[in-house]
Amino acid sequence: MATTCHFLDLPVELRLQIYEHVLAEHQRVRRRIQPSNAHVRLLYVCKQIEQEAGPILKRYISLLHEHQIQTLLLRAHPSRLLAHVEWADVANDGRVYHVTEPEREAEDSAPLSSLHVALARMTSLKRLRVFQCRQGLPLNLQSTMSLHRSRRLGLRFERAMFPKQSPALASYALHLSPDTRVELFDTVRAHALVDLRLSGNTVTPPGQPAFSPVPALRHLTLHGITGTVFDRHPLDECFPGARLESFTYALGDRLGFELRNHHLESLAGTALGAGLRSLTLLGCSRISSGVVTRCLESLPRLEHFALHLVTVDELRSNFVLALPPSLSVFKLQVINAWYAIPLRDEERELCEAIEKVVLLREVPLEHVCVCFRAQLLAEDGRQERWARIAEERGFKLSIGPWESQLVDEI
Repeated sequence: MATTCHFLDLPVELRLQIYEHVLAEHQRVRRRIQPSNAHVRLLYVCKQIEQEAGPILKRYISLLHEHQIQTLLLRAHPSRLLAHVEWADVANDGRVYHVTEPEREAEDSAPLSSLHVALARMTSLKRLRVFQCRQGLPLNLQSTMSLHRSRRLGLRFERAMFPKQSPALASYALHLSPDTRVELFDTVRAHALVDLRLSGNTVTPPGQPAFSPVPALRHLTLHGITGTVFDRHPLDECFPGARLESFTYALGDRLGFELRNHHLESLAGTALGAGLRSLTLLGCSRISSGVVTRCLESLPRLEHFALHLVTVDELRSNFVLALPPSLSVFKLQVINAWYAIPLRDEERELCEAIEKVVLLREVPLEHVCVCFRAQLLAEDGRQERWARIAEERGFKLSIGPWESQLVDEI
C-alpha cells in the first residue's frame, strides 16, 4: 500500500534548505521588476512552518510604495520587525525638501517619503536594492506650504533614503530607468561595499570628490547607465582600491554609456581586474578585437567569459585563441551593425577557432553558448557537427541568441 509523504515529514535540515531556496527564487529580479512580499504567505500555512521559516523569510522585505511603508511603520513594534531585516528592496521616491543655502543643505534635508524612517530602523541591513518608484506619494501643497515655506522640493536620490549617512552596506544595487538621476555615494557609504550594481543617469555629488574609494569591492555591474561620469575616465580611476572578481557591462539603452577600449584596458591591465574570474560584456560596439585579445591574455584566472560583440569595421584579431585554460563557461554572440559591412571571413575564422580551441579542448568546458549567422552555422554541417561533439564530450552546448535573456537577468 502506497504511503503519503507530507512536507513536515521531511528532515528539518532539508526543510530549512527548501525555505532558503524559496526565498532565493523569490528575490530574483527580471527586467528591473521589484519583487513583492509574497514570500511571507508561507508563514501562514501552519504554526510549525512559521516558527521554522520565520527567521529565514523575515530577513528580507520589499517596500514597493508609500502606503505600504506607512502601514508598516504604524504596526505594533515595527522596530522589532525591521531590526531583523538584512536585505531590503525599496522603491525610492527621491524627492527631498531642502533649504536654498548650500551650507545648510546637508543638515536640513527632509525627504518627502517615510522610506528613510523605515531604513533607519533596519539596524541589521547589509544588502539594499533600489528600484524605480512607480507609485509616489501625492504632494498636497496646501498642507505642506506652511511647514516647508523656506524650503524647495528637489530630487536627491540617496538623501531621500539616508538624509545623513547610510549604514555600512555590503551590497548596493540600482535597478533604475535610464533617465533617473543618481548622485552616486552622496550619502551611501562606499568603503564596505563588496557588490555594486549601477544604472540610471549617474553623476557625482556636488562638492565631493569625483570618485569614492571602494577597497572592499569585488563584484561590479554597469547596466543602462546614461550619465557621462565614466566616459572620460579609466575604470581603475572610477573605482579606486577595488579588486574585482567579476565585472558585468550591458549597454541597456541606445544613448547609454558605451564601454570603450581604454575602459577594457584599464580593467585587465591594472590591479582592478587582475584577479577577474567572470567577465561579461554585452552590447559592445566600441571595443576592438585586438583589445579583447590582450584583455583575455591578461586574465589567467578567468572562468566565465560572455561577449556580445557588434562589429562595425574590424574583426582582425581572433580573440578565441587567447582564451585561458581556466575557462569553464564561454558565451559568444557576434553580429554586425546595421550600417556596417558583414565580416563573414573573420566570423568564419572565429567559428573554426571555437571548434578547435573550445569544443575540442583537452578538458571540456561546462557550458558553451554561440550565436552566428545561419549561413556560417550551415557550412559543411557545422551546427550538426558541433552538437555531436558536445554530446560525445558531455558538455552543454546552446546555439542561438542568448544575449537578451542574460540582459533581463542581470
